[in-house]
Amino acid sequence: MASSGGRRLTSSAVSLTASSGDPGSLSAARCVVTGGLGFIGSNLVHALVHAGASVAVVDALVEGHGGTPHNIAGLDVEVVGVDIGDPAVREILRDADVVFNLAGQVSHIDSMHDPLRDLQLNAISHAAFLEHLRSVNPGARVVHTSTRQVYGIPGDAPVDETHTTRPVDVNGVAKLAGEQLHSVYARAHGMAITSLRLTNVYGPRQRLTSDHVGFLPVFFRKALHGQRIEIYGDGTQRRDCLFVSDVIDAIVAATADHVAGEVFNVGSRRDESLGSIAKLIVEATGSPGGVALVPWPEEEQRIDIGSFRTDSTRIHEALGWRSRVELADGIAATVDFYRGDAWYLSST
Repeated sequence: MASSGGRRLTSSAVSLTASSGDPGSLSAARCVVTGGLGFIGSNLVHALVHAGASVAVVDALVEGHGGTPHNIAGLDVEVVGVDIGDPAVREILRDADVVFNLAGQVSHIDSMHDPLRDLQLNAISHAAFLEHLRSVNPGARVVHTSTRQVYGIPGDAPVDETHTTRPVDVNGVAKLAGEQLHSVYARAHGMAITSLRLTNVYGPRQRLTSDHVGFLPVFFRKALHGQRIEIYGDGTQRRDCLFVSDVIDAIVAATADHVAGEVFNVGSRRDESLGSIAKLIVEATGSPGGVALVPWPEEEQRIDIGSFRTDSTRIHEALGWRSRVELADGIAATVDFYRGDAWYLSST
């Protein structure tokens, strides 16, 4: 695990803020964001800093995960470069008002190739992190991000929080273990923790150069390079895709005291076939590569969950949150971002 000590990053560069949320209620808060150099974490950091919050980031910059200081260029934030389970995080947690625990490994394929590493990053490190927090600042408000992958193959559509959790890969198992650890600390130690099960998220600052962090960044990368998008199977498999600003809105909303101890789904109001999603991305980029259907690779097919649609009724009823960004609009904004910063097409 990386342990490089603390460092402060500042830059005069200007970055696009993807969030359309208003975290103004946290303008005077001291916030800690784990995984804050990654995709969702960095977008949250931008939103918090622009709202006036004091922000510190904990990120080990684990190779291959897409975390990079480039994601927060232009922001004056404290960055502690250690694994979240490292005892060094105690000092940064000690005076935190709100802790956003977004750190973790997201690749399903990588989790099957190296299950022990996935369990370390998504469960063991989180257990250590929760102990550090409990020991120095048990009263902090905590929002933790989990994943819809904990459900496994859906038996009903849409999937709500009462659905059986039966993951089909090690990543889902480890993420579920991490989520349940947060629930245990909420119940047993009275810590104010809320977990969010996120669906397929896309948008600015997402790593594009890996084939193992979800289909959406692969689709964007290939279309932006004018290459053919390949879809496994017949293209009818369905997903609900959530623009990152909607996720930031949900994460900030989940700091409300009355939802402490809860677990919520966070998904889009609409689902689309992979074929339709790919077509929208091709149209937005003007890519000459088009779309092709190809056979399933064996290692991908054996952990595939089929179609999935999220039921986000509970978080809407509790917090008034619902997705706002239509897929075509989110795709257009994402394409504009990457065309404005081509670094992401080759460097992450």
